[in-house]
This record gives sequence, C-alpha cells and structure tokens, in this order.
Amino acid sequence: MNKITLRAIQGGILAAGAPVGWLIIRCLSGADLLTELQQHSGLYAYMLFGTQAVFISFSLYVGKQEQLISNLAIRDSLTGIFNLRFMVERMNEEIANAQRYQTPLSVIYLDLDHFKKVNDQYGHPGGDEVLRKVTQAISLKTRAQDVFARVGGEEFAILLPQCSYTDAKDYAERIRLTIEQLSIEIPPHRSFGVTISLGVATLQEQESVNAFYQRADQNLYLAKQQGRNKAVA
Repeated sequence: MNKITLRAIQGGILAAGAPVGWLIIRCLSGADLLTELQQHSGLYAYMLFGTQAVFISFSLYVGKQEQLISNLAIRDSLTGIFNLRFMVERMNEEIANAQRYQTPLSVIYLDLDHFKKVNDQYGHPGGDEVLRKVTQAISLKTRAQDVFARVGGEEFAILLPQCSYTDAKDYAERIRLTIEQLSIEIPPHRSFGVTISLGVATLQEQESVNAFYQRADQNLYLAKQQGRNKAVA
C-alpha cells in the first residue's frame, strides 16, 4: 500500500471521530441515543461526510508530498529510474534472499559507448535527452520485479531476481539490440543512434555483494575492450 492510499484511509478514519465524538458528548449529557440520531440525522450526516471530504482531501495532499519526498530519496532526478543508493539496498536484500532460498539472481551493468562524443556534439542538454530516451527504451523491456537504476553518469544496472545465467545473457542481448535499433532525435539535428556495452554476472554460492558487483563490472570492461556494443557474461 503506497503512502497516498494509506493517508487517505487514515484521514477517513479520523474524520469519523467528529460525529461519533459529538454523539458521545450528547449521550453523556443525558440525551437518548436513538432519539438524538432521529432528531439530528441531517446534522450527523453533514458532520460525517463534510469532515470526511476535508480530512481525506488533506490526507491525500500529505500522502502525495510524502510520496514525492520518498521518490526523491530513491529516484534519479534526470531519468526517473532508481538511483545508486536504492540499487545497493536492494542488491543486499536480493542476495540474502537468493542465498537463503537457493534461487538464481543476476545483474547486468551497462554503459553507453562514446558518450563523451554525444555531449561534445549535442551539448549536455542533448546528452541528457539521450539518457532519458535510452532509459525509457530499456524500461519497456524490464519485468515488474527487476530493479533498473542509474549508478553513474552514463552507467546503469539492472538487478534480475529469479533470473538464471542463460536467461540473463539473453536478456542483456535483447537490451543491446533494442538500443542499437533506437533512433534518437534532438532538433534541429538529424536522428542518430547510440550503442551500449553490457557486463552480466549471476550470483555464485556464498558470494559477497562486492564480488558479485566486481564480476559484472569486469565483464562490462571486457565488452568495452572487445570493441563495444557487446554483452559479455
């Protein structure tokens, strides 16, 4: 349950306290419960629905602000995907789960090729647009349980729970092809394309977070050495 829904429910519960509280006061003052409700039904209905509207509206606003603050803490401001902090937290959690339940876990590290040339040719605003387009294209290929994060300037990571070595390799190749075929337009320039290099690793038994990360990073380095636009596992 997200913060917005939670706060709306809490606001509705608190709002019910106004008519109930007043009814309790009236009964303590000697009024008969049934008579009070019959004679003042309109008042109690107004109090109930009026306070509900006010409390729920305010609670929705508070929930949205809390959700925004939470997103700022775990989301990359440029691309909208998760940030390095969140990736590290989830990687620790998923490694613990994978080792406990003996389930596969893979990670893909990827980096845009020759991104400095993109910035030099199209400027940093153009480079930012390329990063947004690339992340949008990759996001369409990720599963609901995957964690896609920006972990550096033009560096990204995808954590793949329940994903074997073979599946992770195929996954990385599909992403590589997706970006290779992506057409990017930054007016007034002509459309152009970019490529990415990817390093894939699948968690080994009793492997640490650092070792897991380093193997994926080393494979990314090998992909760069082998000519870029490659996925190395």
